[in-house]
Amino acid sequence: MYGTDLVNAARSGDPQAQAALFGQCLPLVYNIVGRGLHGHTDVDDVVQETMLRAMRALPQLREPERFRPWILAIAIRQIQDRGRRSKLTLAHVRPLSEEIDVPDPSGDIADRAIDRHTLSRAGDVLLEASQWLSDDQRQTMALWWQETAGYLTRAEVADTLRLSVPHTAVRIQRMKARLELAVGVLNAWRAQPRCAELKSLADTAGPAAGGRLLTKLSRHVERCARCAAATRARRSIDDAPIRISALTVPVALTAGIPDMVAHHVAVTGPVSSLLTALRHTLAPASAKSAAIGGGAALAAVIGTAVYLGPPSSPRTDPAEQSPAATASAPYLPGRISSPSATEPAAPSPSTASPAYSGLTTADYYVAPGGDDTNPGTLARPFATVTRAVSKAAPGQTVAVRGGTYHPRATITLKASGTAHRRITVSNYRNEHPVLDGSRLPAGTSLVVQSGGHLRVQGLEIVNAPAHPYVCASCHDSVFARLSVHGNGDTGLWLHGTGTHDNLILNSDFFDNHESGTTGGHVNGVVFNDGTGTGNRIQGCRIYDNSGDGVDLSRFADAVTIDRTWAFGNGVDRWDFRTFSGGGSGFKLGGDAGLQVAHAVSNSAAWDNAGFGFTETGSAGTAQLANDTAFRNGAAGFAFVSSAAVLQHNLALANHPDDWLGGRTRQADNSWQQSGWTMAVLRITDSASTTGPRGTDGRLPSTTFLSNTKNSAIGATMQP
Repeated sequence: MYGTDLVNAARSGDPQAQAALFGQCLPLVYNIVGRGLHGHTDVDDVVQETMLRAMRALPQLREPERFRPWILAIAIRQIQDRGRRSKLTLAHVRPLSEEIDVPDPSGDIADRAIDRHTLSRAGDVLLEASQWLSDDQRQTMALWWQETAGYLTRAEVADTLRLSVPHTAVRIQRMKARLELAVGVLNAWRAQPRCAELKSLADTAGPAAGGRLLTKLSRHVERCARCAAATRARRSIDDAPIRISALTVPVALTAGIPDMVAHHVAVTGPVSSLLTALRHTLAPASAKSAAIGGGAALAAVIGTAVYLGPPSSPRTDPAEQSPAATASAPYLPGRISSPSATEPAAPSPSTASPAYSGLTTADYYVAPGGDDTNPGTLARPFATVTRAVSKAAPGQTVAVRGGTYHPRATITLKASGTAHRRITVSNYRNEHPVLDGSRLPAGTSLVVQSGGHLRVQGLEIVNAPAHPYVCASCHDSVFARLSVHGNGDTGLWLHGTGTHDNLILNSDFFDNHESGTTGGHVNGVVFNDGTGTGNRIQGCRIYDNSGDGVDLSRFADAVTIDRTWAFGNGVDRWDFRTFSGGGSGFKLGGDAGLQVAHAVSNSAAWDNAGFGFTETGSAGTAQLANDTAFRNGAAGFAFVSSAAVLQHNLALANHPDDWLGGRTRQADNSWQQSGWTMAVLRITDSASTTGPRGTDGRLPSTTFLSNTKNSAIGATMQP
């Protein structure tokens, strides 16, 4: 969330604060408008008008902490105004049978032009299905989309819509129900050979059939054996990991923010006059392309995909986007200024409510005073997580009561959920369970997981003599709100063939080290000796480990990292006689000749003994955008052998700031510009970076490592 100090400075008329504030919120506004208008060519105009209206109205904002829902409410009103103005120009609606891939029962020709390249790359029908939504539902979807991506909370969505949180949940559920119908119809429509009756129904529908056509087709799909078979394997919009690209803000809009600030002060009169005054200074910007010179041209060459998606299970956090990755990792352009976790989509008997961090009720319970011969009820809980998980069927939940557990054998999580029904292991309500491995035999791992479609959240894992958490060939799993520290080996280790579509979310991995004489190369999070796409690390803190923060060496496929901090790694904090540790913040793979395109965005590495970000000898194409390296013992960005792509990154006080080879592609980084000195960097708020997380798991808000020169360079450091 944007700091109230920045909002207050902007309200008082400080043009630099205004430019910084509106520059930070532009990506969020652009995505809300872009999705709300379904990629219409008016998107850029609506965004400009939204920003200008917000600039004018900002002095009247009485609650600075509400800035984000306040500006999004303005955006929603502008979307609605555009919809009313365009009703007279709606074009003829083509029957479904004419649309091989994208039915459009209501919408004009420009609406049907929504970024087909994005749809092709995403490989999902969700955007296409959204064309069946009403205007109001599409606006709700635009907000929900940002919630699932972790950029808005449910409370902010409700505030934007001027509704209560429960009413907002109902509206979202209704929108999703219609979206589910449309996705089912589209899956049946794409089946080969296509059902003749389905085609006949579409052919005979009139151009104004609209929602009635969707209802008719969905009823047919439900009762038709052939169509049902085509849709049976699909995942629900809550369960299915999807790959949908965030809309990239055209560079002209980003670069035009200072001009907007200047003009809104200098020009009086209606907003339309301001837009007229601005258009001779702002280059025309397209919602479909950002290819206009400099860094934008580079971005156009290397791609612009950011993975966003709905939750992986109806009983879990909507932030659990778990997309299957494309063949190579995406480039992650300009950052979006919020973290990952959000409130649940809607309360249900076995999920967390906004008041709790964990499950409110569950199918099975575990408690320190339990007994594995019990039935596992709240009154008669199991004693071990191993027993509870062995009993859990797909779709069921395990609540772990507060207190300290001292297992004498490894906790094994062997059960698997399904694509539609994840198994969830979570803390109970706001209770705090601690898994303490101090009584395990030497060399024993504390938690070992295999299989897939499992969510583990809200646990503290400490004092393991060896690995605290090992995941062998895990897939489609979520590790959320974990605190893993004080263990004898790497905090979380994922390895093995088929390690894919896992999400490490809003977790802390720190103070892990060997107890011997050297401290060892004990890292925070490791992916190695394995294969699999779609793995992500998001919203994590990885610090004060004896080895590296994140190590992706010897992992054959791309891992995506976003809004993650790695700091203080590789420093002897335990007074070892002969200390040995690596100490890089982010090691982006490359051993054994692997050429992998790992992607890191909006992340920071500071005070590590080694490199901030490095290729580890890789010849791959790592892609880094809006990252910050500060005061690391070696180079901030070390990419000597690879064809890495670096854009909008910040490096100061490293040794040196950049160490790049001839194959590296770079644009708009601090070391390529003048005026980047320690004077522009805020470094007095470092203690806040290790502050407590909220119940939603967000990173704490901090001004540390933000800069006063150009907010578009480096990580935001904001949740």
